[in-house]
Amino acid sequence: MVSENAEDYLACIYDLTREDEPVKTTAIAAKLDLTPASVTEMMQKLAAEGYLNYEKYKGVTLTSKGRTVAERIKRRHRLLERFLVDIVGMEKEQGHLEAMKLEHNVSDETVEVINQMLNYPTVCPDGDPIPCCESPATPDPAFSMPLSDMSDGDQGKITHLACEDSAKIKRLISMGFVPGRRIKVEERIPLGGPILVQMEEMKVALSRDYASKVMVRKCD
Repeated sequence: MVSENAEDYLACIYDLTREDEPVKTTAIAAKLDLTPASVTEMMQKLAAEGYLNYEKYKGVTLTSKGRTVAERIKRRHRLLERFLVDIVGMEKEQGHLEAMKLEHNVSDETVEVINQMLNYPTVCPDGDPIPCCESPATPDPAFSMPLSDMSDGDQGKITHLACEDSAKIKRLISMGFVPGRRIKVEERIPLGGPILVQMEEMKVALSRDYASKVMVRKCD
């Protein structure tokens, strides 16, 4: 298992890498506010463990093993930033600092739920790309349908929220419509009325507009 300290180093190198050019240890030291000597020592250690290619006086590049770890931590960080800024309402700088605290401790499963809640964002609040994830646990949105299209008695599991409006996402989350939750359509009120939905021990009346944002994979 990679230590939090090692993850920070690999993520830093990922940020500083430009077209696979070696990253100088002095640049890493400046970004992490550390001494060049301590950075050099860690670079040699990470290289010995297969995370880096290290060449004295030239710098370091990430190996495929190191890039995998770096992309994983950057994906966590940038999705957390999106959640904290878009849903919690933090300013970007505060969201960044809070994401730094959380990125080592939140599970990959939780990060993927956030990803699904936010409708698979591609960039963080600063516009930096969110690294992709090949996790087989992530539901394929192509197999989902809007809750508004389901019929009386239909059951399913929420896969994601197909919405770019953070206010609507907040509202849906507060009502309990989160990825992974099982639901059942109790009744579609005629003439454009709300849809009555059973979720565990509660029933919710959801407008057709909001129901169109809740994507569900039907099941028995």
